[in-house]
Amino acid sequence: MLSSCTALYSTLYLLPTRMNQPRKKRITLRDVALVAHVSQKTVSNVINDWPFVSSDTRERVQRALVATGYRPSQIARSLVTGRTRTIGIIVPDIANPFFSAAFRGCEDALSLHHYSVFLCNTDEKLDKEKYYLESLVNRGVDGLILWGSRADHDVLAACVGDDLPVVVVDGNTQTGPAQFTAIQFDNRGGAEEIVGHLINSGRRRIAHLSGASYRLPAQARLSGYRQALDAANLAFDPALIVEDSPTLAGGYSAMLKLLHRSPAQELPDALFCYNDLMAIGAMAAAEELNLKIPADLAVVGFDDIAPAALVTPMLTTVRIAQYDLGQFAVAELTRRLQDPALPPRVIDYPLELKIRHSCGTRRISSEERRLMLRQLATSAAAGLPAAGLNPV
Repeated sequence: MLSSCTALYSTLYLLPTRMNQPRKKRITLRDVALVAHVSQKTVSNVINDWPFVSSDTRERVQRALVATGYRPSQIARSLVTGRTRTIGIIVPDIANPFFSAAFRGCEDALSLHHYSVFLCNTDEKLDKEKYYLESLVNRGVDGLILWGSRADHDVLAACVGDDLPVVVVDGNTQTGPAQFTAIQFDNRGGAEEIVGHLINSGRRRIAHLSGASYRLPAQARLSGYRQALDAANLAFDPALIVEDSPTLAGGYSAMLKLLHRSPAQELPDALFCYNDLMAIGAMAAAEELNLKIPADLAVVGFDDIAPAALVTPMLTTVRIAQYDLGQFAVAELTRRLQDPALPPRVIDYPLELKIRHSCGTRRISSEERRLMLRQLATSAAAGLPAAGLNPV
């Protein structure tokens, strides 16, 4: 109530007062030129760091810029340079810690290059992604980084064209327009390795909670799961596959469906989840049904988001260094911005198996857990992302 009253007071009394105040005059190139006793063109040359200006004149103009408080118009500058110093970043779900950590890596790297960022969230909807692609292109961004994109080659070509540098990370296509770079993970190999670890630890009835089947990463992880079963001569059972959204709620819901459709004597003894969020949601559902992890059910995920090392038991997963990946994506984009003639390319980004207690083969000691929590606390105090660490 208090906040509502405060807002109403500001609207009725403060806003008219501010509107009646004289607007501060914007300092122009002409104002700076008059103070420095040079032409407007000379001021522009100094601002744009042209080399053919004498040191005395440059110093005089720079003093005048400080004295007048001149701020260059980015719009005017973009008309001259053809660059807006802005980058568009599109993610499917910013609430997923994977994408928030990756975005932090992007933003930190872009700020070093003096770029501003437009962040767009698609909610995994292709029509929303198309809208943002067209909107960002119309705003004149210098480049795009697309995370988990649903757009295929034809959509990218139609929305973006051939001139704009684009980096797609773990998307639905490995080919694109001329200015295209794809950063992909070995989703199939990562899934095969972690499911193989479950099999080698004695698990035989292994279920899979899958992400949306229209996404290539989900298809690849399902394929890796099946390859691991084939390699161990274990039969594939479609009843052990449940598809849902790659979220906490999706993992929780998929786990309940899986357990309710399986007779007690045919319950799975292990669970491979499309990502860590689904795994953590599934662990919550298992706990409600009095299943003990890992004694009754081994659970593994994919991504290694920060919460994976905080849940009990700590989650075994496939690590993708999200913050570092964000910085790597920016490095690829700036590389293209500096040399537009570079050909399209596909880059394989490394994965790492992180074995913790949820699979039953490794128990994390109290000292290891305390060390990891201390690292997280220290990084938070320093303003660093937890995803930049490499916890146990």
